[in-house]
Amino acid sequence: MENRRKTRKLPEQIADRLREMIIQESIKTGAKLPAEAELMERFGVSRSTVREAVKILQTEHIVDIRQGQGTFLCAMPGLARDPLGLRFADQGELTAQLLETRLMIEPNVAMLAAQRRQEKHLQAMKALLDKMDNAYLHGEDYTPFDCEFHSMIAQCTGNDVIMRLLPTIHESIQAGYHHTQRVEGSYQRASQCHLDLYRGIAERDGERARQAAQRHMIQTMHDSGVDVPPFLLT
Repeated sequence: MENRRKTRKLPEQIADRLREMIIQESIKTGAKLPAEAELMERFGVSRSTVREAVKILQTEHIVDIRQGQGTFLCAMPGLARDPLGLRFADQGELTAQLLETRLMIEPNVAMLAAQRRQEKHLQAMKALLDKMDNAYLHGEDYTPFDCEFHSMIAQCTGNDVIMRLLPTIHESIQAGYHHTQRVEGSYQRASQCHLDLYRGIAERDGERARQAAQRHMIQTMHDSGVDVPPFLLT
């Protein structure tokens, strides 16, 4: 391993040490990393080497460089904005495939969330339900709150892998919104499912939460004109 490291360019070696620093020091997402001068002294390298190393981490979506403010740890370090390469998938089939994927995953996520949720999660979920309703009533885009609501359900599980699947789920919500926003009663049906989801999780009733999530996805697929595979209806 050491021989391999010595053959690599210095900025790449410093990028490795920066990754180790982030993990070992448990730097929180959104936190500001040490200034360039401190990193230069810490690693014994030049300013240009530090900058190149930081740029390597930026391309890996580990840090966010903000002009005039500094370098910050990304919200989901290491997770690319399109982790599954969906921009290169068949766009004509993408919405249906995303919704199928959600139907296979989210009911079980909801069940696990009901077992592991904490009071702070419930408070956040209730606030997001209120924000969704308020945005809808005022003719505003409610999907950011919808995304946060599903994010919170995933957070309830305490499972970091589930959290890292969220970009796909979020893209599905955005795609579904454009397909269902003009379907009469779509929002009301989704809102009722969200409320049932919240109640199932709040009451630690995993089966109720699972059924609510399943019903929500099936209704979304129907409103989007997407066929539901029969085996997923059980």
